[in-house]
Amino acid sequence: MVNAVKSLAIESWTLYPLGISLIAARIASRCILLGSYKKLQIDDWIMVFVVVTFTGVNVSVNQVSQNLSNYLPPGTAEQFTPEQHDNAVYGSKFVMILEEFMLANTWLCKACLLILYHYMTLGLKQNKLVKLVAAYCVFGYLVTQILYLGVWCRPIQQYWQVPVDNSQCASYYHHLITSAVFNITSDLMMLYIPLPILIRARLPTKRKLILCGVFSLGIFVILAAILNRYYNFTEPYGSLVYLNWYVGEAATSVFVANVPHLWPLLSRLFSLGAFNSMRRTGGNNSSNNPNSSSRIHKFGGGAGGENSQRGARLGRQHAEDMGYIRTQSEERLANAGAGAGTWPMSSSSIRGNEDANLEMGPMDGKGMGYTATAAGRGMGSVDMEKREPTEGIVKTVQIRQYSS
Repeated sequence: MVNAVKSLAIESWTLYPLGISLIAARIASRCILLGSYKKLQIDDWIMVFVVVTFTGVNVSVNQVSQNLSNYLPPGTAEQFTPEQHDNAVYGSKFVMILEEFMLANTWLCKACLLILYHYMTLGLKQNKLVKLVAAYCVFGYLVTQILYLGVWCRPIQQYWQVPVDNSQCASYYHHLITSAVFNITSDLMMLYIPLPILIRARLPTKRKLILCGVFSLGIFVILAAILNRYYNFTEPYGSLVYLNWYVGEAATSVFVANVPHLWPLLSRLFSLGAFNSMRRTGGNNSSNNPNSSSRIHKFGGGAGGENSQRGARLGRQHAEDMGYIRTQSEERLANAGAGAGTWPMSSSSIRGNEDANLEMGPMDGKGMGYTATAAGRGMGSVDMEKREPTEGIVKTVQIRQYSS
């Protein structure tokens, strides 16, 4: 028993700093992308609150492991000393607190991912699916909480009574089944949202595999949730194995919800450039190469006609403005503080327009970034490439790029 308590403490307080570090890295990455912490979006602030729930899960599991609870073999509680009885009551209260922290941690991480998926799919038909899954998650959370606090164990004080009159107040079996059903089914639905879009996207194979890998990490959350319930239902009285899986599931949820946002920070630290930055590829005309990394690709393209394509472009632009899609650019500043300029573009650079210009705006008052706009009609896939040198700045850009 002592070894199990020590092992749980080591595991929980090893995973905890990793999770907190990922949250901090995500916030730093978003600040780099958006230019200021004042521009953080609602999902970023939700993730800041996840620090509280994740901390609560880790504290609670260790308190439960160090104290007894009311989940005991029949006849055991009657033999307790007053001190053991008080410890069991104290531990039982933390079991209930642990469940609340776990539910909050799990569903807040879902909320962060759904907000990301919402901006990824703006203007696409998949956005309706995101809203349906979000509604299902809200419904599942409310039903789980109502049943947990108001149905399965009445009166609620039975959750920390030693011994209990209702076995559900100690085993939590009905609650565990209900929460597992809503948790796992919603995770499966969420897994279905990004993968079909990425699979159909006209992206280089290597980049597509990386993105699919990142957004497939939810599989590990589902696996952790299944194992959590398996050990809850199969381990004998007194086993602490299920607590290890509470920690594992909570940590995995935090990891998966933050990994998709880390590229701007990694790019800044290791000078990697934008993940999908546009690069010049030798002497080939990138407009003739459908797999060129210097092309801007739209998720889900192809079907739906002109209106759906226009909606996808608008959704993508809105997502970019909100900071959820980083612009594809690579800049090399020869002299800081250069002024505005106009770069001539060929008709192959901006398809659907015979004569277009890319107009470069000056740096903002804080010296944080440049803005650029491309004028022209019928812009679909865009390849922007500087053709004639201008004094002071050499820049390859799609729409907007922030630099420190």
